[in-house]
Amino acid sequence: MEVNLKPLIFLFLFILIGVVLLSPIVSYVHTVTATITVGNTTQTNPEYVGASNVTLVNLVPLFYILVLIIVPAVVAYKMYKD
Repeated sequence: MEVNLKPLIFLFLFILIGVVLLSPIVSYVHTVTATITVGNTTQTNPEYVGASNVTLVNLVPLFYILVLIIVPAVVAYKMYKD
C-alpha cells in the first residue's frame, strides 16, 4: 500500500485554515446582523444587512462548518477507496 502525502497535507491545511478563519467569519456575521442600541434609541448600523436578510446571513457560519466537515470527508473517502 502506497501512501500519498499530497492529499494528507491538503486536508491538514484545509482544516487548519478553515478553523482559523471561523472566528472572523462569525464575528463579521454578528457585525452585519446587529443593530446598535445606545440608551433607549436604536442607531443605524452602516453595515446592517436588513431585517429580511438577517436569517440568511446568520446561516453562513453553519454552511461554512458543513463545508469544513464535508470536503475532508469526501477527500478521505476517495483516498480510502483508492
